[in-house]
Amino acid sequence: MTKNWYPIINEETCDECGKCMAFCKYGVYDKRKPVVIHTEGCIDKCHGCGNLCPTGSITYFGDNTDWSPPNLKINNKSDSGCGGSFEERMTDEKKCKKSLNIDFLYLDLNTCERCMATDETLKEALKILSGVSAMLGYQVKLNSVNIATRELAEQYHFVSSPTIRVNDVDICTELKESDCADCGTLSGCSTDCRVFVYEGKDYEQPPTAMIIDGILHVLYGEKMQAEQKPYVLPENLKRFFAGKSSRCDSGCSCDDTQSTNTLRSDSSMKTLSIYEPALCCETGICGVGVDPELIRISTVINNLKKHGITVKRYNLNNFPQEFINDTEINKLINGDGGVDNLPATVLDGKIVKTKKYPVNAEIMIWLGIPENYLGGEIKAQGGCGCGDKGCCS
Repeated sequence: MTKNWYPIINEETCDECGKCMAFCKYGVYDKRKPVVIHTEGCIDKCHGCGNLCPTGSITYFGDNTDWSPPNLKINNKSDSGCGGSFEERMTDEKKCKKSLNIDFLYLDLNTCERCMATDETLKEALKILSGVSAMLGYQVKLNSVNIATRELAEQYHFVSSPTIRVNDVDICTELKESDCADCGTLSGCSTDCRVFVYEGKDYEQPPTAMIIDGILHVLYGEKMQAEQKPYVLPENLKRFFAGKSSRCDSGCSCDDTQSTNTLRSDSSMKTLSIYEPALCCETGICGVGVDPELIRISTVINNLKKHGITVKRYNLNNFPQEFINDTEINKLINGDGGVDNLPATVLDGKIVKTKKYPVNAEIMIWLGIPENYLGGEIKAQGGCGCGDKGCCS
């Protein structure tokens, strides 16, 4: 069985006799209608269903043999410039193009792992299906939209992130969500994002096969209609956009300069601290083989100081008392996971991230600052900048 070989049905000539369904014992076809639903079940180089098809409506993705449908009927009849036989349409460079519109709607592609993974998987699925869409005369149009505001959500009738629609039909027939820590960080409040349900299992990141099946159902399946229910922005998204708006700065999509400046002036009132595991010195970037994350976070902190913003930084080796004094951090390292929960980031006395250093986008949002505040570069060579001349010798 293979991913690179499966039947393609010409729905214009198929008479739905069911011979292909009766022949195939591997679940490639839907049981109710000759529709390909499980491409990976097909046997490599098998032409069995194609040989039986009385109308010659079956060809194969990945077929590089000399086989051709034995019952293919040549019909020179044309209609609107896009007619003629299936064989003629497949060889005509100017064949009629049908649109396959893919809408990828998401909340964030910078920090949200769920959205980023879905974006990559969708692109992979479209690459795999490129041969099918070309043979069937479909022109694929991918429309990626960052649903950055409530107005965009209402415009696209957005119900959950991320969403994939094929010709206005959501490939997810069931709406299921779970807490998304990344989007919660962006908005400052708990945010639920989509869980993909496929073959009885839940996935935060959709399998490639799920997306392929969703697209194929639209290409070959029953004529699905986009849902016509009156749209109402979900409460979950109302909270997300309200929280994000209150934190809006020049690093986001908002154009409200007054709001941006107000938040930036308030950044000096925020207290951001990072509690780290034991390091060789205050920065941990001395010597060779330095963790790139240590270099990045040191770069960010140094550049923030240039703009009058101080981020406090403590590691277990140099500042053990700070881990005792902070009640929340003390509970963290004495609870499940212990010091493996470090590094931990604390914003205004509240732990906002554990086990990883905050990414730049998170720091921008928490402090209400523009991206250029974080620029610059620190090199590990020539010392770590801790001030101890003997530290890196």
